[in-house]
Amino acid sequence: MDDLVGAWALEDFSATRGGVTTHPLGNRPGGMLLYTADGWMSALLTPGPAGHAGVPDAHGAPGGTVAYAGRWERTAKGAVLHHVQFSHFGPWVGATLERGVHFRPGGLELTAVTTRGSHWLLRWRRAGPTPRLRP
Repeated sequence: MDDLVGAWALEDFSATRGGVTTHPLGNRPGGMLLYTADGWMSALLTPGPAGHAGVPDAHGAPGGTVAYAGRWERTAKGAVLHHVQFSHFGPWVGATLERGVHFRPGGLELTAVTTRGSHWLLRWRRAGPTPRLRP
C-alpha cells in the first residue's frame, strides 16, 4: 500500500512568486487531504480561523474555500497526480495537478509550480492512524 493513503491535516500553505512569499490561507490554515487505497482522493483548503482570505482565484484575487476530488496516482518519479473530476474552483475540473511528494518526520510536503510561475508548498500532518487493508 502507498504511504500516502489516509487522512492528512493542513499545517501550512505558502506561495512564492517573484521572490515574494505569501500565505494565502493565513498563518493557521484549515484543510484536509484524503487518499484512499483504491485511487480516490479529495482535498479541502479553507481560510484560517481568523477569517483570512482563501486561495487566490485564476486572476490572483482572494477567493474562498477550494475543494476538489477525483483520482490519484503516483508517477514513476514519485510525484503524485491529482486527476480532478469535481471542484469548487472551476478551472481545475478536468485538469491534472502534479505534486512533488516529500516525507518528513510526522508529515508530508506537497510542492507544485503553477502555470503562472508560482511555487506552492503545502505541509500536512497525519490526521489519524495509517489505514491498513484487510486480508
